[in-house]
Amino acid sequence: MTKSLRHGLAIVVAGLVTLILVFLAQGSLKSLGSATHDMVWRILSGATQQQSERRIIVVNIDEASIETYGPWPWPRPLMAKLVQRLKEEGAALEIFDVVFPSAQPGDAVLAQALATSPTVLAQILAIDSDEAIFRGRLQSGLVYPDCQRYFDSASAYIANDEKIIGQAAGHITPRISLDGSVRKMPAMICYQDKVYAALALAAVAKGAEVAPAFSYQINSSFWESFANLQYLHIPGMSIPVDANGDILLPWWLARQEMVSISAKAVLQGEAPPGFLSGAWALVGATAFGIGDAVPTPLGGAVSGVEVHAQLLSAILDGRIPFQAQSAGLLQLLWALVMAGALWLATCYLNRGFLVGMLLVAVGLMAVTALLPLLLLQLFSLWLPMVTVILFVFIASGFVLIQQYYCDRHEKALMYRNLASYLPEHVALKIATVEPSSKLQARHERVVVLYADLRNFSAWCNQLPADEVGAILHSFYSLADQVVSARGGVIEEYVGDAVLAVWYHDTCVDCAPVRAAQTLVKEWEVFFGHETYQDNLPPLAVGGGIDYGDVLVGSFGSEHRRAYTLLGETVSKAMRIQAMTEELAQPVVLSENAHMLWGRAIVMHSLGDFWLSGAQKASKLFYPESDI
Repeated sequence: MTKSLRHGLAIVVAGLVTLILVFLAQGSLKSLGSATHDMVWRILSGATQQQSERRIIVVNIDEASIETYGPWPWPRPLMAKLVQRLKEEGAALEIFDVVFPSAQPGDAVLAQALATSPTVLAQILAIDSDEAIFRGRLQSGLVYPDCQRYFDSASAYIANDEKIIGQAAGHITPRISLDGSVRKMPAMICYQDKVYAALALAAVAKGAEVAPAFSYQINSSFWESFANLQYLHIPGMSIPVDANGDILLPWWLARQEMVSISAKAVLQGEAPPGFLSGAWALVGATAFGIGDAVPTPLGGAVSGVEVHAQLLSAILDGRIPFQAQSAGLLQLLWALVMAGALWLATCYLNRGFLVGMLLVAVGLMAVTALLPLLLLQLFSLWLPMVTVILFVFIASGFVLIQQYYCDRHEKALMYRNLASYLPEHVALKIATVEPSSKLQARHERVVVLYADLRNFSAWCNQLPADEVGAILHSFYSLADQVVSARGGVIEEYVGDAVLAVWYHDTCVDCAPVRAAQTLVKEWEVFFGHETYQDNLPPLAVGGGIDYGDVLVGSFGSEHRRAYTLLGETVSKAMRIQAMTEELAQPVVLSENAHMLWGRAIVMHSLGDFWLSGAQKASKLFYPESDI
């Protein structure tokens, strides 16, 4: 299997594993997606706002106000005074994130103040409520007989007392996520064939001095939201909603960018001159202990009035975020792009593959993590990418693990191949060390056995090449088997000879002599009965043994190196082997070898001989045939 196909298969398997994990861990992935959503909004919040939001000013019923005017809820005459003071300060619209559900003294005073000021009141429509609570009277309902088809229905409500009538009203019911955080707001809630718009939607219509009428349009493009609520009397202004009729809440404003003033300052006439002039005053209770605090992407306990301020600002700017109705398809397309990028990286990365793939994987996950932020910033499109990030992580992990084991397999295969051509310790060093042009050699004290096939040249001239090759292959194989069994190492194959070495710490129990004699005997048994030729001289084995120092190592440039043994000990073993036929002994040893094993085995002297190229005569010995 090719490298590209192998990695492609790993990426496909990673995709299947990701789908299985998505199916098995939907809850965990949804929680992770929510956490990612919140993190993106914390990054974007306030990123592009040039100045504070002055169109909407939050009027806080804060701790200072509670301390001055008493605990919440306040008496109706005091609320009427607040309504009147806001009007006097020039507020263009008064939006109340508070509900007046029961009759109390002073209702007439408050109703009169509301009637003479541009106001929008809040009301609560509970979805899936455990208690059937119906308090006050719902206001500003729009007749929509088919509303249950598109919007959730309320099972309970808390509205304002029938005497408290604002000029418009909107619900303040958020959609609570499983983790308790507020990330969505129902645009409309249905109750008895009427729909009730959210407070922010009703406030925009009131601020534009038009009737709060909407059309519901389902979108056909896969990159758009499921549907849009279009203001019938405000051309070009629409609200994207999902299949549940929810608005994905915006958090463009940093909390410090929302302008606020204490209700106490307004009531006591301490507001800066012109501070509220022309602004929309959003009245809400923010004092600690009132209970109007919810978790949002910007904080664990954010006043509910801030939610409506964010939504109002985004509607005015036309920047309501939305999730594409085919978000799954978009995620799949991006996952395919990431899969292609990973696959291309695996095709072009060679040296440093593991490090390179780690960098590519981190880069792709970073790009995927940044994509939702960019889409949200540029197009107000929220596209969750947790699943794609998970896929890239799993796919890159699979590729890295696969490549790691493939590299190990290839290194092991290379090592085994090298070990079949070179001594095992040399093959290991070559496989693990970078090539170099430096001399890499060391001195060793070794026993050298040089074993040669006598008369092999005559056989080469008489027999076909394939038969000659088979004979040589058999000799090499037998020599390796015999030498390895006796603790030695075949260092080189030299034509029709083998150069075997026993290092000093493995040269025990006369192993080289035993190996030489065994090789001679087994070759006679193996070869003499099966391939002997009457017209050819005998093909026997002769071995010369010497003991001493050698220089062993690698020689040559980094592009072409040779491993070999050099020194007098090697040369002497070769010369001694050349004397074996003349001396009629298959195994002959030098004086140094005789001194090494002279007390362990019986050896006989052959006398002094001048070896080819030697400066002086050498004493040679032969062992008894059975030791």
